[in-house]
Amino acid sequence: MGRARGKGQPPRPVTVDPDSPEGRDIGMSKRTQGVPAPIPGGRPHLSNPPTVRHEPPIQAPRGEYRGVNAHGVPPDSHTTRERADLERGGANDIKPHLPAPRKLPEPIIPVPVYVVERGGGGDTYLTAAPHSITVPANGGEPVRLCGRSTNRSRVLLFNEDSSHNARFAQRPGDLISGAGGAGGALLPKAMTSYLALTCQDELWAWSADSSVVAVSIIQEFEQTT
Repeated sequence: MGRARGKGQPPRPVTVDPDSPEGRDIGMSKRTQGVPAPIPGGRPHLSNPPTVRHEPPIQAPRGEYRGVNAHGVPPDSHTTRERADLERGGANDIKPHLPAPRKLPEPIIPVPVYVVERGGGGDTYLTAAPHSITVPANGGEPVRLCGRSTNRSRVLLFNEDSSHNARFAQRPGDLISGAGGAGGALLPKAMTSYLALTCQDELWAWSADSSVVAVSIIQEFEQTT
C-alpha cells in the first residue's frame, strides 16, 4: 500500500477525552459534551443575606468630676483641660492662683586658670653679689666677668674708666683683637649708670685698646631659705 492511496480522503476525526489533560488544557468539559451539569442552571441558589455595617454607638461624655474623682469637693471654676491650656500659655495667660514659671539660674561663666609656676620648696629671697674686675688690654687673655648660674636673675655692668672703652661677649672667641678692638658688645667709657642684663650665662671681657679697664659687676640672685 502506497502513500498515494490517502490522497483525496477526508481527514480522520480527532477524539479527545474531555477529562484528559489534553482536553482540560484546551478548555473541554463533559458538561459541554451533552453530559448533565452537576449544578442546575437558571435556578436561584441559597446564600447568606448581605451584612450591613453598623457604626459603634457614641456614648454621652461623662463629667470631669465624678465618682471618686470628686472626693466630695465641688469642682473649681475651671476644668483640668482649661488649667492645662492656661499653663501652656504665656505668663500673662496664667491666673493669679497658679504658680508662675521659675526662672532658670544664670549659667556660671568659667574663668581660665593658667599655672605659671609650680609651688613648693622653702621661702625665697633676693640677694646681690657686687665686685670689681680689672680687664686686660686688647690682645691679651679675656677675663670672665661672671659664670653660669640658674639662680641669678640679673647682671649689672659698669665701666669705671672715664677714658677707655671695654668690650664683653658670651664667649672669649667672640672678642677680636686689633686696633680699636672688635667683636662682642661695647661697654662705653664715662658711664653714668649700670647696664642691666637678664642673663644666667657667663660673660667675658677685655679692653678696647692697649689700656686696662676696671669694670664693676653686680649679680642679683634668688636664694631659697
